Amino acid sequence: MAFTLLASVLGLATPLVVKQQRLLAAQRDYRLALDELSNQLDRLTALPSGELPAALEQLVPSPFVAARLSGVTLRGELDSQDAGSRVILRMTWDEPQRAAAPLSMAAWVYPKTEAPGVQPARSAPP
Repeated sequence: MAFTLLASVLGLATPLVVKQQRLLAAQRDYRLALDELSNQLDRLTALPSGELPAALEQLVPSPFVAARLSGVTLRGELDSQDAGSRVILRMTWDEPQRAAAPLSMAAWVYPKTEAPGVQPARSAPP
């Protein structure tokens, strides 16, 4: 009777432990992808507006993320508006249903303006 009880408990607990491990791995991958999107957006929004389209064309995931997320792809798009430009980054990797619902993050890039009363820096004569 003890063996039957033990076998029943193990039969019920094993699938739950496996499912929990899969959820933990999926959550780790999601956090990694969020960090990557955040880092890429920080880098892109610091660029001058003229360099942004070229940087989006050359967008690739970092080697750290590429080594940990299999089949990772990173796409970016630039949407110009009146006040500035919106940069949207989307990331997918080999995870069930991730292609249908990519992880995305957006940021606004506003044109750089000079502060009033500040003169632009001049280079010293040679």
